Amino acid sequence: MAAPFRVLSLALVGLLGGFAGCTVIELPKDFLVLDAYDGAGDYRAVTGDDARVWVREFADPNEANREFWAQAIEFDFTQQRGYELVGKGEVSNHDGLAGNWFECAANVRGERVGYLVAVWASGNSVTVVEFAARAEVFKARVDSVRAALRTLRG
Repeated sequence: MAAPFRVLSLALVGLLGGFAGCTVIELPKDFLVLDAYDGAGDYRAVTGDDARVWVREFADPNEANREFWAQAIEFDFTQQRGYELVGKGEVSNHDGLAGNWFECAANVRGERVGYLVAVWASGNSVTVVEFAARAEVFKARVDSVRAALRTLRG
């Protein structure tokens, strides 16, 4: 079942670029951090029911602001990929930096999937958090993951 999430993740990586720094988020205890995260790559975590979280930080030499990145990500998901926008809002991270989140839904390989993406931008640094899961798992976990966005450091 992991394949749809892998496709979604790889597509966003293509849009946003690679990981450039160390970022930490305090997820609910049932998320297992993968790949012995050491700050050298993506922060990835998964649950036993296949909910997945990715955190990426990358440099933007153009120093586009948060509004640009929020608009670009929302446009990509809703206009390019055909996701249904379920909700959106603002969230501040642990350091008080304002960011934007979007909640979307789509059918992926015949299965309904929920997707939450959040973005923060400051200077030349952009941080993106993604959360994806099958619809029933997403619904059960999205509130706790959205709350965890406030713990993001980096």
